[in-house]
Amino acid sequence: MRGLGLLLRRRALSAWNTLAHFSPGEWARNLAFGLAGLGLLGGMHYGFYRLLAYLSTVELIGTLLTWKLTAMMLLMTLAMTTISSLLTSLTTLFYSYDLKFLVKAPVSLRVVFLDKSLESAFFASWMIGVVLIPYAAALARVLHLGAGFLAAFAVLVPPFLLLAASVGIGFTLLLLYFFPSSRTRDVIWVLSSLSLTVVYGLVRFARPERLIRPDALGVVAEYLRFLQAPTAPALPSWWLTRGLRAAAAGHWAAWGREALLLWGAAAATYAALVALAGRTYFAGYSGAQEGGLRRRRHAFRTLPEELAAGRGASSALLWKERLSFFRDVRHWSQILLIAGLVFVYLFSVRRLPLNSPDLRSLISFLNVGAAGFVLSALGLRFTFPAVSLEGRAWWVLKSAPMTTAQVMRQKFLFSAVPTLAVAVTLGAATNALLGADAFTARLSLAALVVVALGVCAMGIGFGAMFPRFTVENIHQIESSLGGFVYMAACLFYVGATIGILSWPMQMHFQQRFGAGVWDWRVAAWAGAAWLVLNAAAFAAPWTLGLRALEKHEE
Repeated sequence: MRGLGLLLRRRALSAWNTLAHFSPGEWARNLAFGLAGLGLLGGMHYGFYRLLAYLSTVELIGTLLTWKLTAMMLLMTLAMTTISSLLTSLTTLFYSYDLKFLVKAPVSLRVVFLDKSLESAFFASWMIGVVLIPYAAALARVLHLGAGFLAAFAVLVPPFLLLAASVGIGFTLLLLYFFPSSRTRDVIWVLSSLSLTVVYGLVRFARPERLIRPDALGVVAEYLRFLQAPTAPALPSWWLTRGLRAAAAGHWAAWGREALLLWGAAAATYAALVALAGRTYFAGYSGAQEGGLRRRRHAFRTLPEELAAGRGASSALLWKERLSFFRDVRHWSQILLIAGLVFVYLFSVRRLPLNSPDLRSLISFLNVGAAGFVLSALGLRFTFPAVSLEGRAWWVLKSAPMTTAQVMRQKFLFSAVPTLAVAVTLGAATNALLGADAFTARLSLAALVVVALGVCAMGIGFGAMFPRFTVENIHQIESSLGGFVYMAACLFYVGATIGILSWPMQMHFQQRFGAGVWDWRVAAWAGAAWLVLNAAAFAAPWTLGLRALEKHEE
């Protein structure tokens, strides 16, 4: 244990040195992120409170509804933490940059595993645990509970999250032990992406709106049985739910039993995990360091990029982008996740209880905003990091016989194609599912196409303005100051688009209701404002990013 204390002291000193050497700009950035995070937690608390307050007003079954929703949320939390620990433990236990130093240090491999497994469990669960805090606060506020309930919640949640994370870490250990190859990493990325899609899909297909629509279950007796039945009683999520219910009712002896069960199960599971690591960790780590063997036949043939762009720098850059993208399994595994999320998004649109044709057209127009936010999130993940992902090889492109503008232009073209595909799918499918009128359908689809191109242009521009060529993880690029600025600009851009296009939509609905006529002057002003907005969105970040990238030195 002395070695573990030494490694934990190393982490504490590293964190202290990082804080001590923050520049004023980094303090300002972290303060902005902190305030934004607190604002997000406050908004989540308000949303949870409104939902729980509404459920509590339902006569006779309000309490049952509240605890059923709590059990379902904790079950989803358990699944998400387990899946998250798969990805986190894979990187932390087998591919972390400091492992090459730690395995040679005068500490046992068991101590190294203890240090890295605790790190994996923390990073896999801390964000999910923080999300539970506003929910617990809203639950205490609705049920008029005091600080004792929140203290009971704080005691029960850590073993619950550790249990979920330990299961994911154990699965990763076994997988790397039986299949000790770098290829296993690719399999885990794919399985994790599919698992996230399945979990999200199952939650949506379970139709949680039935909690407030008893008519959807046919008869009252069936509805009551649904509310009273345990939700996965064999899993820790139900143990946590029972403990919280006992604390809310003041039954502290029952709460103590649940706390003892959770802490005991977490300790036993983690002890078994450490014992398992003693037999499997080194073999898995050794095999994970081996490179994969590729058997490729090299043939001199015309590339698809040459057919589209002709021979030259443009086709060469597009070929490089395509090869680099699909070579990294994390990219195309996330394509599977995006496809699943798009399907669930359209399923949710299909299930909207809309009977009025005018209301359907209105929702179809507002879908520009919702889909625009989705495109912005995709841009933050794929488009914004495109420049920074060149890494230390950026000097190769700088020394090649091509301009920086060409590099940015090809990155834009490579990103615009899939982004347009997602935009057209969301826009056309939503219009078809809702049966929007012709004017609304055309306007919303055209707006989404322009928004998709604008998001891509801003992604490349801001990515060039805030390049980070020395990071080890793509998430460091997304969570940087540039990522924050990019998302803020995208959200403003999407919101401004909705605000400007609402003028012609308002005239369209007034004309349908016979309450007004089409005013072409207002339409012209709206068109001019939209043109100015998009010109600024396309040109300003692109020009500033090009200048910054041309002046950038390694």
